[in-house]
Parts: sequence; structure tokens; C-alpha cells
Amino acid sequence: MPAPFTRSFDDYRTSVSEARFTDWLALRAEPFWSEATGHVFTHAIGDGTMPDEAYARYLIEDYTFITDLASTLGFLVAKAPDMPAKSRLSAFLALLTSEENDYFLRSFEALGVAQKTYMRAAQGPVTRSFADLLLKSSGDGTYPEGLTCLLCAEWCYLTWGKREAQKPKPAQFYLAEWIDLHAVAGFEDFVNWIRLELDRIGPSLTGEMQERLAGLFRQMSVLERDFFETAWTGQPPAHPGAA
Repeated sequence: MPAPFTRSFDDYRTSVSEARFTDWLALRAEPFWSEATGHVFTHAIGDGTMPDEAYARYLIEDYTFITDLASTLGFLVAKAPDMPAKSRLSAFLALLTSEENDYFLRSFEALGVAQKTYMRAAQGPVTRSFADLLLKSSGDGTYPEGLTCLLCAEWCYLTWGKREAQKPKPAQFYLAEWIDLHAVAGFEDFVNWIRLELDRIGPSLTGEMQERLAGLFRQMSVLERDFFETAWTGQPPAHPGAA
């Protein structure tokens, strides 16, 4: 395995033309960033080979997380420095609480998951750790900290979503629509906006804060990987988020 990428952002941009702060964040998160975006679970969505029980586990956990993601966006709307940023974040919040919620309900019905099951489900340890990190970074942390964690979560889905969208659509509507939701132009525009926002903010931060953001992105990448692995195997790791 290659040695971990540990260079500072200042060092990185001296050797890379048009260096982007967000590319540096992803490099600093390896190998966990690639393990999350390339997890076998994500490939099985696009291949149509996803076991129903694994996808049901995944959707139940993701459904328990929606409220926390909405709260994360609410914190970021409040902390955003200007109206254009607030508008971008609030528009995504509106989408999250409408279209995606309808998708979950239809998918649960198709998979035979009873309403009482997903309505009463408690978050598993990985989901809890994932939600806690997002909520803490956006609620107690700064705007760049919250935005970094949000970027990791959404950029991960855009990355595998666009890859799987190149394949023939799976027969199961809940797999096909989940890919579409994360490969559509509107979602890509939102993720690209987060990247541009951090590319603008990141270079002017102190070295200490840049390292803080790199650590958050790395930890989020580990948790994304753990989330997919837990859904795939049904076995959560003993220590969620441990690198």
C-alpha cells in the first residue's frame, strides 16, 4: 500500500498547478476515500446484484439519518456567510425533505419493510457516529468544518453515482432511482458548489485549521466506508470510524 499522503496544503500547491483545496482533502483521506467511493456495495447498486436484505438494512439506517442531515443543513444555513450560500443550502434542504422522503417510503413498500420497522428503528453504531460527527461539526464547529463534513458525504455519493449511471439501469426501481438521485445534474451542481466554496475558503485558513479539515474529511471517509460495509455484511465494526 502506498504511504499515506501527509503533505500540507501549502506544500501541495507548490507542486500542483491550479491546486484545489478539495482535491487535497480527498488525497489526505486516502485510502479511505477510495474505499468508500469504490465499495462493493456501491457497485452492486449499479449492477443490480444487490441482495434485498442488504439494501433494506441500508435504507433503514439511511432513513434514521435523514433528520440529522436536515439538522446539519439547518446549522449551515444559519452559519453561511451570505445570501447566495444560504440559498444553495436551503434549496438542498427542501429537496431532501420532499423527493428523497417519498423515495424511501416507496422503496420500503417494495422491499416488504413494515412501517413500524423503519419508523421505530434506532440508529446503529456507525450511523450514530456518522450523524454525531456531522452534527458536531456543523452545530458546534465553524462553517468550514461543517461544510467539509457535508462535502465528504455528498461528494462520495456523486462519485459512485456518476460511475454507476454509466451502466445499464438495474431492474429494481429503488436501485435505479437511487443512482439517478445522485447522478442528476442538480445534485452535481450542488456538490460542485460546496467544492468551490471550500476551494475559496480553504487556502486562506491557518495551517492548523487546514489540518483540522483534513482530519474531518478523513474521518468522514472512514465512516462512509463503514456504513456501506455494515449494510453489506450486517456486521458493524467494533470501533466505527477507526482508521
